Amino acid sequence: MNESEFLEKWNQEKPMYKAWGNLIVHTIRDELQAYGIEDLDSFIKIPIKSRLKTDNSLADKAFKRKKSYEDPYNEIEDKVGIRFVVLLTSDIDIISKIIKENALWSFDLSRDFKAEQAKDPLLFTYQSVHFILRPNNKISHEGIEILSSTPCEVQIRTLLQHAHAELTHDAIYKSNKVAEPEVHRTVAKSMALIETTDEFFCRVTDLLNAGPLKDYKIIEQLDSLYYTNVNLHSYNQKSSLVIWDAFENLIDENLINNIQFFISKNPAISLIIKDNYSKNSIYRQSIVLFIYWMLKRQKTTLLEYWPLPLDDLNLLASDIGVSIAID
Repeated sequence: MNESEFLEKWNQEKPMYKAWGNLIVHTIRDELQAYGIEDLDSFIKIPIKSRLKTDNSLADKAFKRKKSYEDPYNEIEDKVGIRFVVLLTSDIDIISKIIKENALWSFDLSRDFKAEQAKDPLLFTYQSVHFILRPNNKISHEGIEILSSTPCEVQIRTLLQHAHAELTHDAIYKSNKVAEPEVHRTVAKSMALIETTDEFFCRVTDLLNAGPLKDYKIIEQLDSLYYTNVNLHSYNQKSSLVIWDAFENLIDENLINNIQFFISKNPAISLIIKDNYSKNSIYRQSIVLFIYWMLKRQKTTLLEYWPLPLDDLNLLASDIGVSIAID
C-alpha cells in the first residue's frame, strides 16, 4: 500500500474511527458516574474527547519515521485516541478497572508504567497507561457501523504526568535529534519529583478520607439500601458529607443494620421519598434515611449537632410526624 492508497482508505474510514472513539468516551463517562463519581468535571482535569490523527501526521508516522511497518494501516493503532487526565495515580486505577471489566471491547495494555517500575525500580521516565481497545463485535454508533478490528488508543495520566509528557515527550523521545545526557538526567529527576509528589498527594487524600465513614463503607451501603427500598438512584451532594462529619461518632459497624431495621418497620418512609424525589434534593440523597432514623431514635443529638439550616430538617420531621422542638 503506497501513501496515496493509505490516505484514501483512511479518509473512507475516518467516520468509523471517530464513532468508535466517541462511543468509548460516552461509555467510560457513564461507567464513572455509575461508579459513584458524579462531578466528572472535577475528576477529569482536561475535557475528554476523541481525536483523529491528521492526514499528515498519520502519513508521516506510516512512511517517514525510523520505525518500519510491514502493514502500516493495520499496525498503527492510534489513528483515533482518547486521553484521560486525572489528579492522582489512584484515579488511574479506577479508569483502568472500568476498561478491563467492560464487555463492549477487548483490550491490550500496551503500556503500564507501574509494571515498568516493578521491572526497573531505578527507572524514572515517561509515564502513562495505554490501552488499545477494539469492539468485541461489529457494532453501530451514531448511525455508523464499526468493525470489530477497529483500534482506539486510550491514554490515562495524572495531571503531573501530563505536564511532564507535554514538555518532554515529543521534544526528546520522538525527536531525531540526540539529546545530551544532561537533558535526560534532568528529565529523569523531574519524573522522580513527580512520583514523590504523587505519593504525598495520595497519602494526604487517604488521610482526609480515613475514618469510620470509609472504613465501614457507609455511603455505599446506604446507597444500596436506598435503591433497594426506593427503587431510585441516590445522588449525594457535598452537604451530605457535612452531615456525616457532624455525626461521625455515631458511625459504627451496626449503623446500616439499625437503619435497615428502622426502614423495615416504617415502610411509609420509602413512599414519602419516592413521592418527593423530584421536589427537593434532600430526598435524592441516601443520607435522608439516616436523618429519618436520627429523628426517631436520637432526636436530641440530631438537633444539638445539626450543621446546616433547619429548613430540610423541618421538612423531614413533618413527613414522619416528629416535632423538632427539644423535649
